Parts: sequence; C-alpha cells; structure tokens
Amino acid sequence: MRVEPSWEQAVERAASARVILIIGETDTGKTLFTTFLANGLVGRKLKVGVVDADLGQSDIGPPTTVGLGLVSQPIDHLGEAEVAGLYFVGSTSPQGHLLPTVIGTKKMVEKALALGVDRVLVDTSGLIQGELGRTLKQHKIDLIDPDLLLCLQRGGESEHILRPYGQGHRPEILRLAPGTAGRKRSQEERRQHRERTLQAYFHGARTLHLDLSKVVLIQPCLYAGQPLPPRQLDEISGITDDMILWAERRGGELTLVTPDPLRESQLRQAQKRFDDASVINYSLDDFQGSLAGLYDADRETLGLGIVRSIDFAKQLLVVETAVSEAAIASVRIGRQKFRPA
Repeated sequence: MRVEPSWEQAVERAASARVILIIGETDTGKTLFTTFLANGLVGRKLKVGVVDADLGQSDIGPPTTVGLGLVSQPIDHLGEAEVAGLYFVGSTSPQGHLLPTVIGTKKMVEKALALGVDRVLVDTSGLIQGELGRTLKQHKIDLIDPDLLLCLQRGGESEHILRPYGQGHRPEILRLAPGTAGRKRSQEERRQHRERTLQAYFHGARTLHLDLSKVVLIQPCLYAGQPLPPRQLDEISGITDDMILWAERRGGELTLVTPDPLRESQLRQAQKRFDDASVINYSLDDFQGSLAGLYDADRETLGLGIVRSIDFAKQLLVVETAVSEAAIASVRIGRQKFRPA
C-alpha cells in the first residue's frame, strides 16, 4: 500500500493534539496510516499510545478485545507495539455489543493517558455504513472527545458521520486520501486471519479449574441468586420436559440452564408457574467453546480463556488459558466461539 502525500500533513497536525481518532471504511489503509502516524510522532521524541478498537482484525491484543499498545521506537507493524492493556468485548463484531465496544475504547484511552503517553491514536474498525456504523462512530467521538479527527475516505462515504462535528471548535477534522491498496481481503480471508491470530494467542495455554464460589461469573450472571430447591427443580423439569442443569431466582428473574435451548411455549409455562418472573434461559452451547475474558480484582482484563466445560452443581468452570490462576478474580463469557486446531 502506498503512503499518500497528505499523510505528512496529518503527522504535523497530530504532533500538537493529545488524542487523535482515526476513522475510515474497510481497506482504506487505517492500520498502515496509524503505523505511519505513530512512527512520525515517535520521530518527534513523543511517546505514543495506540488503541486498537477493531475487534475482528486486531493487531494489538487478540480478536474480541480493544487493545492498548505503547510505541516508543519506530515499528513496521502495529503488532510490534508493547501491549499495555486489554478490554474484553466478547465478539469480533460491534453489532449487538455497541456499549462495551465504546466503553472499552474510552477506558483504553484513559489508561494510555494514565500511563503518561504524549499522544493517543485510536484506530477504529471499518464499520461506517448505515445507522449502525453512524451510531458506533458518533458515540465514540462523543465519549472519547478527540482533539483531532482524521478521516480516510474515497468519496465522501464518511460525511454522514462527520456532519455534526463541523460547526464546533473541536474536534479538528482532517480529511485524507486513503492508501492505494492492492487486492481487498475477502470475508473468508479475514476469518482465517482471526483464526490464525487466536491460534497463536493460545499457543502454550493450559487447563485451569476455576472455583465459581470464589471467582465471580459476571456474564452470564449465575450464582448471584437463590438456587431453586429440589422440589421446584423437579417441577420446572416437568414443565420444560428437559433436564435442569442449574436454576436460581434473583428478584423478578428466573434463570434456567438446560442442555438445549427451551422453546417459547416452555418458557411461557415456566414464567406462569413462577409468578410471571422474567425467564432467562442458557443452554450448554452458550458456554462450551466460548471465549471468556479473565479479570483481576480491579476488573482489569488479564487475558482470554476458552471455556471447555462447566459443572453447574459443583460450581466448577474449566478454561484453557495462559493467564495465571492466582490472579483471576472474575470471568465474563462472551458470544464468540473458538475451537483450536
């Protein structure tokens, strides 16, 4: 991909900004541009933090996370940045996960500033089209409040995002020509890249048995209510015509874990029996093979794990991870599946 002459102007502008947000459609060269920008700032003796907010094509940290990397010397690729922080979203797409995606990006920006970097670059995903793309990018802009907004675009495709920000004093907006790319990567090539990245991330991982009476299960929210007594378990099992692996009441909610997803009619029957409680149903597929975020006592993401199994009665979660067991205080199970080759 060829570097555009206008990119030099962006380095000059970024040198006097604290937080810089970069947007652009897929295959406009955002990652190459971010690398170019980081190197240009490092060349000016500035310490740079790069927030990688592309959940699916991550360069800093594994897919499903927002990553923070530190750059103090020239690099050839963003993956060479020193990983200084992660925020687990649990999916390779922001669709259905807008809130954690935006919050995770903000938290990594805050972490970079707390670590004392001079400039923060935020590299975002290529999702800009439609209501989803507009909502995601505008909320990132509003929450992060960048000093400089750099937009790589071919023909005005990001203007629907930029329009509300052209009248105020900040952010400063600079429109840039995208890099001249070669062949675009197909969805299958992107999927294979994610698989390879995760495969490398979990190389050398080991199996841990986590005691969920000590380690908090944040998502799904289990073991936070009153377990159903045996008589009610038998009753609900008769209503659903299925084995109940775990059941608990929590306020006006009834949570049921079953081998397979319950049908709507079964959920309605359970709701009627338990005083119109809101029935939440999880099946084994919601757990097995899912990627999980592992957190320390301060709720900082330590890394990822793969859920192998869960014994609900014994409150035992089996995960494959490279994270030290002693540091794990809580777990969040995401939607993304991964089965190592």
